[in-house]
Amino acid sequence: MKPMFRTILATFVFFTLASTLYADDTEIYGAGSVDIEPNILIIFDTSGSMATKDVPSEYYSGDSTYSGPYIADAVYQKSWSHGRTGYTVYIRDIDDVTCTSVKEALESDGYASNVRLAGNGTCGGSQKDLYMGNYLNYDASGSGTMSTRLAVAQEVISNIIQNTENVRFGLMRFNYNAGNSSEHGGRVLKAIDSVTDNDSFREELIDAVNNLPASGNTPLAETLAEAGLYFAGMQSWFNSDYNHYSDDVLTSSSTYTSPMQYRCQKNYIIFMTDGAPTQDNHSYLATRAYINGDTIGDYDRDNNSGDSTRDASSDYLDDVAAYLYENDCNPDLGTGDTSYEKQNIITYTIGFQTDQELLQDTATNGGGEYYVANSISGLTDAFESIISSIQASNAIYTTPTVPLSDMNQVYAGNYIYVGFFKPLSDGRWFGNVKKYGLDDDGEIIDADGEDATDSDGNIKDNARSYWSTSSDGPSVDEGGLGALLLDNTDRQLFTYLSTSTMLTDTSNAFSTSNEKLTTTLLEVSSDTDREDLIEDIIGTDKEWIMGDVLHSDPVVEQYDDESYIFVGTNGGLMHAFRDSDGSEAWGFIPPDQLGRLQQLSDSTTDHDYFVDGAPTVIEYEDQKILFFGERRGGYTYYALDITDPEKPVYLYDVEQNLLSATDGTDAALGQSWCSPSEIVIKTGDTTSETVLLMAGGYDTNQDLDSPASEDTSGRAVFTVGVSDGSVSAFNFNAANYDAMKNCITDAMGFDSNSDDYTNRIYAGDLGGYMWAFEDDDSDLTDSNTGGDGTWSARKLFNASSDGVQRKIFYSPDATIETDGDMIFFGTGDRANPTETGVVNRIYAVKNTWADSDSFETLTEDDLMDVTDETYSDDDEEWQTTLTSSSGWFFKLENEGEKVISSVIVYAGVLYFTTYTPDTDGTVADDPCGTTGDTGVSRLYAVDYETGQAVNNYSTDTDSDGNEITTLTKADRSTIIGSSISSSPTIAVLSSGSKLYVGVEGGISAEDTNEDLGLHRFYWRQVFK
Repeated sequence: MKPMFRTILATFVFFTLASTLYADDTEIYGAGSVDIEPNILIIFDTSGSMATKDVPSEYYSGDSTYSGPYIADAVYQKSWSHGRTGYTVYIRDIDDVTCTSVKEALESDGYASNVRLAGNGTCGGSQKDLYMGNYLNYDASGSGTMSTRLAVAQEVISNIIQNTENVRFGLMRFNYNAGNSSEHGGRVLKAIDSVTDNDSFREELIDAVNNLPASGNTPLAETLAEAGLYFAGMQSWFNSDYNHYSDDVLTSSSTYTSPMQYRCQKNYIIFMTDGAPTQDNHSYLATRAYINGDTIGDYDRDNNSGDSTRDASSDYLDDVAAYLYENDCNPDLGTGDTSYEKQNIITYTIGFQTDQELLQDTATNGGGEYYVANSISGLTDAFESIISSIQASNAIYTTPTVPLSDMNQVYAGNYIYVGFFKPLSDGRWFGNVKKYGLDDDGEIIDADGEDATDSDGNIKDNARSYWSTSSDGPSVDEGGLGALLLDNTDRQLFTYLSTSTMLTDTSNAFSTSNEKLTTTLLEVSSDTDREDLIEDIIGTDKEWIMGDVLHSDPVVEQYDDESYIFVGTNGGLMHAFRDSDGSEAWGFIPPDQLGRLQQLSDSTTDHDYFVDGAPTVIEYEDQKILFFGERRGGYTYYALDITDPEKPVYLYDVEQNLLSATDGTDAALGQSWCSPSEIVIKTGDTTSETVLLMAGGYDTNQDLDSPASEDTSGRAVFTVGVSDGSVSAFNFNAANYDAMKNCITDAMGFDSNSDDYTNRIYAGDLGGYMWAFEDDDSDLTDSNTGGDGTWSARKLFNASSDGVQRKIFYSPDATIETDGDMIFFGTGDRANPTETGVVNRIYAVKNTWADSDSFETLTEDDLMDVTDETYSDDDEEWQTTLTSSSGWFFKLENEGEKVISSVIVYAGVLYFTTYTPDTDGTVADDPCGTTGDTGVSRLYAVDYETGQAVNNYSTDTDSDGNEITTLTKADRSTIIGSSISSSPTIAVLSSGSKLYVGVEGGISAEDTNEDLGLHRFYWRQVFK
């Protein structure tokens, strides 16, 4: 089996030719954004206990000193752990804060939510919630005469409604539940509507709040369930007399009018209560069909529903919240749309004069946060924090924010590291890397041990990744390594200026004080521009520093006392982070990128590429070597000695002319797309060498709408010495082997006889040829076959023999069979994912290593076409045809469908993913319409010997409506989301082997050989 992660992707063009040029793979993401006001339903507790007069009515005053356990003049940072709020000292004295806006807010209000303040007190850093110790003392003890909970809540919520713009508010209260009304649950008093430029509605809403009573019971779960029915536009459970409502709430059939307007609109509930549930045990919660035809019941599977041991009523509140968060609550809105296929509801909870585990669990299950408030200022803070969080996360990218970069998930021990990117209209995209845990069953968990993903595999909105002090969910510009980078006021950034190979030497410092970083080197016109550029890359006073992790795979390397994470970004750097706390150890700017850095701050909207290649860590003798290319960012590979990870050393580079210097101009390398692998090859009968296997790279000729039949660069498969980067014994290129006509972006090698020497290498080119190279010192009948350093090459297969160019971007996977090798690969233009004119294939090709003199390149005529064939055990003719063929293939039948990630064979099953562009277009008047083209991602699982389905993925039924259980070609694949997906990855865990697929649209899926149903979690059992 080949390595888990291999990356060969996109295309971008920086020059003009007469022919039409392709866009690159970023075109499917778009970069536009829309502001659609979120729906917010406030559920106001109107139970009798709200009349209790026990809330201090005096607002916090910075002029007063309050007694308590906190240091009055210290600034505390709020953080969450296991759903609970905690406070730690961030700055010892408020006088040390020099950021005026933050200091003024802290001194006057006692708190400052979602502000940026660095640890030295200056403006900047990651977003934080900060509090004065004096305020925390106030909230714990309160001040002033006591007022009723009802009066305080009315005042606070009225002020929130009065002072908030760009949202849609609605109001709901409890029914009496066996009080003056026999109706259970709650009722919507004011339908959700915009308060922006709508003063009359704002006033009506405030009047409704101020006229609320304090009487009756506390039917928490019943009310939340009723709220879900309102959002879903379904028939009410607990409000039958529609005459009490306007048509924008209930129709004559007691059916709600849903407030959801658009498929990409976000929906929230803020549930404020002062007590535990009472009269909250209606049988509907356990027995009646809910929004999607199923029941709520013990939805969060905590075995704690029905009659609770916590109180004398039901414990369904957290189950309802889980249901509303994990399900599509308006299935008719956006039907068939894979970009916004689930209109769910996020629930925030506020315990007012109460602190309950149930409320904490409800917020956790509902994707929100839990707040506790004990004073009028405390309740104000809770509402302001929630509204601030909602508004901060409501910017909707018309292609949804892309959480999972292609193939940039790293499985390491009990953790997974995920690369993120966020498309922006100015071309300078945000990036991040986040870390999550794996439990004993391989499920992804957050830093609090809670499920990090929902039932569809999406990262939960309130998940807290490692290194983050509060929930950061799927947001690219919250939490993770990127947030910590904002708080780093002393970054160690290096380049290499040829004076000292020690990157930590002052001559290599990327700083304004390094005079070697001249205006000429940085290609700027003045010293002022030079300093501004350096400060810009360092990130001084920037909203976000870390560049996008688009095609680079994070790699994790273990040392004696620490692990380090290495990842390249299109912010211009190769980063090294310490795994223990997420701090940046250093960043390296390749010297060939120095003159291009000013592109990051230019006015163009084109996405810029820099260190976009995937790093590899190689252990050679006593060294650890970090090796990486630039992909679309350039033509050079770099090798750094990271044996001491805190003191990197520059070793060598592999430049575009490496092969042409000795073999001629036809051997020029292309863009550095390859992620090399370390192999050992024979150089003679008894001699060998440890080398890096590399492919020639990408030729921008392939960007053309009609590429020339022959490329001029990247036509090579070769090896270099690990220690010095010199050309090694294996070297095939267009200058010394003129049969090579097209560029090659990936290659793989393996040891066919388990003697620890690589003697087979396979690589596909962008003209459609699969190349085979072998070093066998005798024929296959000789058990001592092992190689002697003499390599031969052949064009094994031509996928373009019918005149249609089918590009092979990725190296194959291979198995050793009794008569040779079986090679598995797919076709598809990764650089132009929206192309629809080519019918691509998945191939399984036998290579028997027949006599080279008589061998003729195989074509589809030599394979069995199993596109429409269904195999059965008793079909002897079918089996005979397959056995006599040189393999099999089938056509990808969706228009424009293409294999644009690596394939993998595991336990007899061939797994691969495909991308199909959206050929229907978007609705012009739909504000959620994409500027890009997210398309559809599919996961395939087929028998590696026959190409037949192994899982029951289809939902086909016969004429009687019964499910068809016989596997057909429709069962080969299942849709796993939108956008481009990664290649399947196998992780071997104590509970069994699991397969993982990441999808850039934010949805992930799994597959299983044991459970043939459709599932969409991140991980799933595939083999025990």
